[in-house]
Amino acid sequence: MSQATCPVCGTDARSPFRAPQPEIAPDLDMRPGEPTRSTLRDWIQVCPQCGASAPDLSALPQTARAVVESDEYRALSTSGLEETLPFRRWALICERTGDRAQQAEALLQAAWAADDAAVMTEAAGLRTAVAALWDGTQDVELGLRRLDVLRRAGLFDAAEAWAATLSERGPDELARSIIGFQRARIAARDIGRHLISSALPPPARAPHVSHGKRATTGFWSRLLRK
Repeated sequence: MSQATCPVCGTDARSPFRAPQPEIAPDLDMRPGEPTRSTLRDWIQVCPQCGASAPDLSALPQTARAVVESDEYRALSTSGLEETLPFRRWALICERTGDRAQQAEALLQAAWAADDAAVMTEAAGLRTAVAALWDGTQDVELGLRRLDVLRRAGLFDAAEAWAATLSERGPDELARSIIGFQRARIAARDIGRHLISSALPPPARAPHVSHGKRATTGFWSRLLRK
């Protein structure tokens, strides 16, 4: 296996992980299906010497050194679930280097790790942090993912309010189906995992041409995978 070098301490680390393509529909928060799903623990590289964490250690910016050497970073190892630590460390690096979008993704991945460890209180807390980072988003995909994050965190009042906001934006047919499904789950006080395929009426139709922006099209193509 080829090696990468940690830019913080110069130690050799394993090369970045390349996950297999998913063959099953993703969850409503876009956690990919199998076989990708089961490789979650391999998504973050961890330097064995200094503990720097990232999907690709060699791509860390020089500004990451101060974060990794900080007391706050080191304190992460003594708080929270061990399975979530690499993702929480990566999230802190993203926060301190100004990458808010990747910070949210790292925290959501930490929540997935907490799900796998069946520690629901930690998963809920991490999802609450993600929902705050995505608050007010105008992006279609993030808006729908935020709705799932709120519901699964058990923040039912906030989830219903957000569903109403999304509905007022004039969503297309597929988005309306997802919002309707989520509202039913919110009413049932359901915090469980659901596949996107569960929220789409069969047969799923292609998105309307008026929603042809690249990011949205990519989102719907992922929704329509089997």
